[in-house]
Amino acid sequence: MKKITVSTVAVMVLALSAVPVLAAIHYFQGFETDTFDWSGVTRVSSGTNGVNSAAGAFHAEADSVAMPGTTNDFTLFGGYESTFPSGGYTTSIDIYLNVEGDFANDTRFDWSSAINQPNGNHRRDFVFNAGFYNDTDLSGSGPRFVISASTNATRSGAFPKNPDRDPFTIVETGWYTFEHHFYNAGIGVLAVDLRVTTLSGTLLHTWTLSDPTDVIGSTVGGHRYGWIVIQEFPFLAIDNVSLLSVNEANNATACKNGGWQHLTRADGSVFRNQGDCIQYVNSGR
Repeated sequence: MKKITVSTVAVMVLALSAVPVLAAIHYFQGFETDTFDWSGVTRVSSGTNGVNSAAGAFHAEADSVAMPGTTNDFTLFGGYESTFPSGGYTTSIDIYLNVEGDFANDTRFDWSSAINQPNGNHRRDFVFNAGFYNDTDLSGSGPRFVISASTNATRSGAFPKNPDRDPFTIVETGWYTFEHHFYNAGIGVLAVDLRVTTLSGTLLHTWTLSDPTDVIGSTVGGHRYGWIVIQEFPFLAIDNVSLLSVNEANNATACKNGGWQHLTRADGSVFRNQGDCIQYVNSGR
């Protein structure tokens, strides 16, 4: 599939204030003040087009491109990396799915989080393939979003309803979190869990993708980009884009005074609040 190259960018650094040395957060963009490190998006206030921001007073809308074109809606997560973090990492984005939008059947978007080779070149994309449908088939009936996961994007490369890709159906309008968790699955082979959750963190569905030729340190390096490869909706609201390394919470005290924002579970998933973090430390859940 198409790869993003940005020849004009040598180094991009995200300055995060008040983040401790062992902070999990490497990159965060909530669009409260700007669209730094994003291309192809417009910052809008909460309530624009009837969508309240997932958090705060602002979010962004990703530019639409008529099919079969691809977009320039992407982030570099603060800058490419060539070394895979020892504990893995997680990228995350909140996307508003408007089931009541009355879109044409099979209107689509793809969200990819890609990884580099150790030499800094592109290795592979890991993609949520999503589409709006109002027909009737095995995926459901009436207005709904159908989502699957693959290593390809675009209409020629993927299909949300592909029965071999474990398609999942969403029938309620709202914000949903799309996470990619990159980790060592054993003997150095990369695996990626692609997860959809509610905004409150309830897990809805997981896909796991892994290729035995993706060997960490040999063919796999660090993170590359996050890219809304295709975006065929009039607007697509996004919020709270992040890249976090695995920094497992193991002390309830560390969860307090905002510390939960810099910690993760062992699988790289993030906490929604202080209580969520403390519960994990006490119960493992």
